[in-house]
Formats: sequence, structure tokens, C-alpha cells
Amino acid sequence: MNTKNSTIMNNSTTEAKHVSTPSDYSQCESDAIIKFTYFANNFHHNFIEEVWGTDALGQHLRDKWNMLGHQLMAFKTASQHIKDGNYYGHALSGTTNFYKFYMMLDSYNKELLNNYISNNYNH
Repeated sequence: MNTKNSTIMNNSTTEAKHVSTPSDYSQCESDAIIKFTYFANNFHHNFIEEVWGTDALGQHLRDKWNMLGHQLMAFKTASQHIKDGNYYGHALSGTTNFYKFYMMLDSYNKELLNNYISNNYNH
């Protein structure tokens, strides 16, 4: 064994945050899902700026969000002209756009948003 590069492991060096039982894990995951879902239905108008700021990335993501909003309004307006009431547009909402926006993010930016929701949103 190379003793120059090895570290003695003890409780103080191996402590990690984790849950102790499967039910604890399930509760943590459940809480995160519930928090995310409530946020998707009640997000703040400036959540993009709060998460990513107003620099180039924040503006890029704001532009994506605005594009989704324009598409939503155009589709809802076009759908209102269908006479039989059997149209998809009435079911679209800001929540739908939030989920679409989330799926457009790369994994790093999804994690930033997840952390923001976890640390800042209370339902």
C-alpha cells in the first residue's frame, strides 16, 4: 500500500448527508416532487432572473420563456375559432409552458433551477 497518498478514513472524514432508511428517502423525494409541482403551478414572474440573473444566459433563457408565452397565446387565440369547443388550446397554461421550459434546459441548468426551488420555494 502506498502510504504517501493514502488517507486514514474515520467517521469525521466519511460523514455524508444521506437518509437512513428507504422511507426517509421516499419522503425526501416526495417532498422535492411536491415542491417542484407547486412551483410549476405558482412560479414567480421573475424566477428566471432570480435563478440565472440578467446577464447573457439569463437573457437567453428569458427569451426562450417569452417565445413559449407567445406560442401559447397564438395557439389559444387560434383555437378559440373552433366552433365545437373540442380544441386543445383551452388546456394550455403557464404551467404547461413551465414544464416545456424545464425540458429545454440542459442538466446543469435544471440542477440550478431544482436547487432554487428546493431552497427558496415554500408552498
